[in-house]
Order: sequence, then C-alpha cells, then structure tokens
Amino acid sequence: MGTSRSKPDAPPGAPLVPPWAEQDPLPPAPPADPAPDEPEPEDDVSTAPDKGTDSEDGAEETETAEPRRYAGFRIALGQFGSSGERSDARRALGRWVNQSVGGSSAGSSRMSRAARTGGAALIGLARAGAGQAPEPGRLDIRTLAGQPIEAAIGAILDAFMPPGILDEMAARLAMEQALATALEGTDTFDPTAIDDNAVRISTLAFVAELVFVQVAGDAGRSLAAVGPVAAAQREADIRSLVREVVDLVGAPLLAAAGPIVGEQRMSGVISQLVREALEEMASW
Repeated sequence: MGTSRSKPDAPPGAPLVPPWAEQDPLPPAPPADPAPDEPEPEDDVSTAPDKGTDSEDGAEETETAEPRRYAGFRIALGQFGSSGERSDARRALGRWVNQSVGGSSAGSSRMSRAARTGGAALIGLARAGAGQAPEPGRLDIRTLAGQPIEAAIGAILDAFMPPGILDEMAARLAMEQALATALEGTDTFDPTAIDDNAVRISTLAFVAELVFVQVAGDAGRSLAAVGPVAAAQREADIRSLVREVVDLVGAPLLAAAGPIVGEQRMSGVISQLVREALEEMASW
C-alpha cells in the first residue's frame, strides 16, 4: 500500500463493475454431479438475493462510480497509518466498501472473474484430494504428486489462472496465499493429504486474500507518510482484519453449503463469501 501507484479517480459515468468482469464465460458445464445429497442446485448460491441490496445509503443500487471514489477511503487509511488504531482501520475498510467499490454487490461483481478462476482451482484441489479425475479439460492435480510444494503451486496457478486476464495478478496472488496456507508444513506435494478441511482453509484464505489485494490496489500511497516499517505493519493489520471478517462470515456459510463438487457452484460460493464479507465491512 505504501509504495503502490495510486489509481486515478474514475471519470464521471464510469461503471463500478469493469466491463471485463463478466467477459469470459464459465467452462463448459461438466456432466451432472453424481452425488444425490448435493444440498442445493448449483446456481442457488450465486443467485441468492444480496442482503445488502436495500442499504440505507443506496450504495448497492449505484451502477456508476462516485466522483473521487477513493478519496474518503485513502484519507481514513492515512489516519489509520498514523494512529494504528483498530477503529480507524475498520472505518477505512467501511469507506472502501461503501464509496470506492460501491457496496457489497458491486464489489463482489468486480471480483467475479477471479471467483470463477479460483473456484475452478479449488474444485481441482478437492477432486484430487478425493482421488477423483478432474473436470473435463482441467489439470489433473494428482499428477503433481511428489513435486516440491513451490513447483506444484506454480503449476496449479499456471493451469487455472493463465495470462491474459486483467485480474490475473490479483487472482494468482490470492490463490498462491491460499495454497501456501492450506499446505503449510510440507515440502513435497501429496494430493492424498488434501482433505475437506484443507479445501475449507484454502477457500477462506483465497477469499480473504482476494479482498485484501483489491484493498491494497485501491489504497495508492495512503500509507507512504508513515515510512516503510510502519506501513508494512499497517498492511499486515489490514490483512489480518480482512481475514477475521472472512472467517466470521465464511465458516457458517461453508458449513451450510455442504459438499461442493462443481466449478460453477464453488464460484457461486466464493462470490457469496466476498459479498457477505464486504457487507459486514460496509457497516463499519
């Protein structure tokens, strides 16, 4: 954040959700999931009504960016940089959701492509851990068994998040952190060691890091004035706060979702996790 290049404010009438967010379609639908106990149809999560739609400030209904959309967030973030107070960090994140991204619904839509690529990778990981073949056209993660962890993570990133998409870096950074968190403590990749808990940890870590990367990208040089050491600590504090929120809203959501065996459904769950985390921060 302290050394990031500032984003310019959006021109009048600019859309809150970039046009490219929905450009690439989902991969061809695989055969129907064989599990009879799948709790809901694949699209139930992604099309569920957003609880933030009727917010008092109407931010959720805004389709174009406010003038100087980052100003309030960056001012509050600079205040947090000076004080280090948790309340200032919360206020900065609240302004980011409500003003910079235009609310939880617009914010989750902005990250929808990353949700799709991340969902595909996480399902690939889950299927590998269960000893199942990958979905058609996807990397069989089981073939990475025995590779050093760093090499296996790199292969997964290259397969599911290839170059050529505008949010490639955000998605890759988030998934790299997610996989490193889930596979922590091992030197060699063993797909048989990936259980439901590892997939859950990966999913929560991916969402938290994805949100944090977006926050950091919008922050510009808000923390530059406090110096590199303090700025690094403030970034760590913001990341920790985002993770806390995602864990708070995500644990019960994943428990309610039950087994997830398809890319489209996982993408929907990720989008809902993002949306509910942003909705919580919007109240700050």
